[in-house]
Amino acid sequence: MILLLSVWIAGFTSSIFAGTCRKPEISEVRKVRACNIALKLEFWNSFVSSEEQKLAILYLERGIAQSHLDRSHEAVDDFRIAIQKATGLTIRELTQRLEAHVDTIEHFKGSPEIKVDGNPLSVLEISKQRRFQELLIRISKEKPSSKARASWERLLQEAESQRNPTFQ
Repeated sequence: MILLLSVWIAGFTSSIFAGTCRKPEISEVRKVRACNIALKLEFWNSFVSSEEQKLAILYLERGIAQSHLDRSHEAVDDFRIAIQKATGLTIRELTQRLEAHVDTIEHFKGSPEIKVDGNPLSVLEISKQRRFQELLIRISKEKPSSKARASWERLLQEAESQRNPTFQ
């Protein structure tokens, strides 16, 4: 009974802090603190339930707040974790799958026998597609000139440079 009550309290507290983490109108410092608490409590709750994909948005929100506090390295790390939690893939694996899908579309373009889904996110399961789209929608709500968008772009540039290393 005590174990059940402890898990319930942790879940309840986590949901309160997760809600605070997602509020756009609170200060960045409070947002980072709320996200940290929610993520720590969710870690313990993950032993009971397997809702790891739900953590993706918390990492993204914390990354956005970290960006606005001029902590771009931490923000990029949080964005990277958010993508991995949402998709179940590292950014490198996701990029490889997306590229393979584009290559498949190009290869079978115009073929009457084989139809390939043109949605690049179709390489993911439906639930993972939705989580990833949620991240993309949320980051797109940031102003193009914001520090959060700059950190997101930095992550994408890092992924691109890993994909196409320059030889010296």
